[in-house]
Amino acid sequence: MKNLDQIRAKNALYAAKTTRFSGTEGGGIIKKVPTMIRENGLLGALAFACEKKKDGTYKNGDFHKVFEQILVHLQDERIGALKKVGAHADDLLEHAVLISSAQLRVITDEAMAYLAFLRRFASDENGESDE
Repeated sequence: MKNLDQIRAKNALYAAKTTRFSGTEGGGIIKKVPTMIRENGLLGALAFACEKKKDGTYKNGDFHKVFEQILVHLQDERIGALKKVGAHADDLLEHAVLISSAQLRVITDEAMAYLAFLRRFASDENGESDE
Protein backbone atom coordinates (compact mmCIF):
# COMPACT_ATOMS: atom_id res chain seq x y z
CA MET A 1 0.00 0.00 0.00
CA LYS A 2 1.35 3.41 -0.96
CA ASN A 3 1.16 6.48 1.22
CA LEU A 4 -0.39 9.76 0.05
CA ASP A 5 2.97 11.36 -0.74
CA GLN A 6 3.88 8.47 -3.03
CA ILE A 7 0.57 8.82 -4.87
CA ARG A 8 0.97 12.60 -5.13
CA ALA A 9 4.50 12.22 -6.46
CA LYS A 10 3.47 9.59 -9.00
CA ASN A 11 0.56 11.72 -10.24
CA ALA A 12 2.75 14.82 -10.44
CA LEU A 13 5.49 12.97 -12.30
CA TYR A 14 2.97 11.67 -14.82
CA ALA A 15 1.47 15.15 -15.28
CA ALA A 16 4.93 16.68 -15.75
CA LYS A 17 5.81 14.09 -18.40
CA THR A 18 2.58 14.48 -20.36
CA THR A 19 1.91 18.23 -20.10
CA ARG A 20 3.99 21.19 -21.21
CA PHE A 21 3.17 24.60 -19.84
CA SER A 22 3.88 27.16 -22.54
CA GLY A 23 3.63 30.92 -22.49
CA THR A 24 6.02 33.57 -21.30
CA GLU A 25 6.40 31.98 -17.86
CA GLY A 26 6.62 28.33 -18.93
CA GLY A 27 6.80 25.84 -16.09
CA GLY A 28 7.17 28.78 -13.69
CA ILE A 29 3.43 29.24 -13.90
CA ILE A 30 3.07 26.34 -11.46
CA LYS A 31 4.96 28.33 -8.81
CA LYS A 32 2.29 31.02 -8.97
CA VAL A 33 -0.72 28.76 -8.42
CA PRO A 34 -0.14 27.96 -4.70
CA THR A 35 0.19 31.68 -3.97
CA MET A 36 -3.00 32.38 -5.92
CA ILE A 37 -4.82 29.73 -3.90
CA ARG A 38 -3.47 31.06 -0.58
CA GLU A 39 -4.35 34.67 -1.41
CA ASN A 40 -7.69 34.18 -3.20
CA GLY A 41 -8.84 30.73 -2.13
CA LEU A 42 -9.38 27.79 -4.43
CA LEU A 43 -12.56 29.29 -5.87
CA GLY A 44 -10.90 32.60 -6.72
CA ALA A 45 -7.91 30.91 -8.32
CA LEU A 46 -10.19 28.60 -10.30
CA ALA A 47 -12.28 31.55 -11.47
CA PHE A 48 -9.10 33.22 -12.75
CA ALA A 49 -7.99 30.03 -14.54
CA CYS A 50 -11.41 29.49 -16.14
CA GLU A 51 -11.86 33.05 -17.39
CA LYS A 52 -12.59 33.09 -21.12
CA LYS A 53 -11.95 35.57 -23.92
CA LYS A 54 -14.70 36.73 -26.26
CA ASP A 55 -13.73 34.02 -28.74
CA GLY A 56 -14.32 31.30 -26.12
CA THR A 57 -10.67 30.40 -25.54
CA TYR A 58 -9.18 30.54 -22.07
CA LYS A 59 -7.67 33.89 -21.18
CA ASN A 60 -5.21 32.22 -18.81
CA GLY A 61 -4.71 28.95 -20.67
CA ASP A 62 -1.69 27.61 -18.83
CA PHE A 63 -3.28 28.26 -15.45
CA HIS A 64 -6.26 26.31 -16.76
CA LYS A 65 -3.91 23.42 -17.68
CA VAL A 66 -2.50 23.38 -14.14
CA PHE A 67 -5.99 23.16 -12.65
CA GLU A 68 -6.89 20.36 -15.05
CA GLN A 69 -3.91 18.41 -13.70
CA ILE A 70 -5.05 19.19 -10.15
CA LEU A 71 -8.50 17.86 -11.07
CA VAL A 72 -7.03 14.62 -12.43
CA HIS A 73 -5.16 14.18 -9.16
CA LEU A 74 -8.16 14.99 -6.95
CA GLN A 75 -10.27 12.43 -8.84
CA ASP A 76 -7.71 9.67 -8.30
CA GLU A 77 -9.64 7.04 -6.32
CA ARG A 78 -6.57 6.39 -4.14
CA ILE A 79 -6.70 10.02 -2.97
CA GLY A 80 -10.44 10.01 -2.38
CA ALA A 81 -10.79 13.80 -2.40
CA LEU A 82 -13.34 13.95 -5.24
CA LYS A 83 -15.62 11.63 -7.11
CA LYS A 84 -15.64 12.00 -10.90
CA VAL A 85 -16.87 15.51 -11.68
CA GLY A 86 -15.50 15.90 -15.21
CA ALA A 87 -12.32 16.44 -17.14
CA HIS A 88 -11.99 20.23 -17.21
CA ALA A 89 -11.15 22.87 -14.64
CA ASP A 90 -14.57 24.39 -15.36
CA ASP A 91 -16.13 21.18 -14.02
CA LEU A 92 -14.11 21.52 -10.82
CA LEU A 93 -15.26 25.13 -10.43
CA GLU A 94 -18.91 24.15 -10.93
CA HIS A 95 -18.52 21.37 -8.35
CA ALA A 96 -16.59 23.50 -5.85
CA VAL A 97 -19.36 26.10 -5.56
CA LEU A 98 -21.83 23.38 -4.53
CA ILE A 99 -19.87 21.60 -1.79
CA SER A 100 -19.61 22.43 1.90
CA SER A 101 -16.83 24.62 3.23
CA ALA A 102 -15.34 21.56 4.98
CA GLN A 103 -15.18 19.66 1.68
CA LEU A 104 -13.72 22.71 -0.04
CA ARG A 105 -11.02 22.86 2.63
CA VAL A 106 -10.18 19.18 2.06
CA ILE A 107 -9.75 19.57 -1.71
CA THR A 108 -7.83 22.83 -1.24
CA ASP A 109 -5.39 21.16 1.16
CA GLU A 110 -4.93 18.19 -1.17
CA ALA A 111 -4.42 20.47 -4.18
CA MET A 112 -1.71 22.37 -2.30
CA ALA A 113 0.03 19.14 -1.27
CA TYR A 114 -0.06 17.93 -4.89
CA LEU A 115 1.29 21.24 -6.22
CA ALA A 116 4.32 20.91 -3.94
CA PHE A 117 5.30 17.88 -6.01
CA LEU A 118 4.16 19.15 -9.41
CA ARG A 119 6.27 22.30 -9.19
CA ARG A 120 9.38 20.17 -8.66
CA PHE A 121 8.77 17.96 -11.68
CA ALA A 122 7.21 20.33 -14.24
CA SER A 123 9.07 21.73 -17.20
CA ASP A 124 8.38 24.53 -19.59
CA GLU A 125 7.76 23.92 -23.29
CA ASN A 126 11.53 23.80 -23.89
CA GLY A 127 11.90 20.92 -21.44
CA GLU A 128 13.69 22.96 -18.80
CA SER A 129 12.88 22.32 -15.16
CA ASP A 130 11.05 24.94 -13.14
CA GLU A 131 13.60 24.83 -10.32
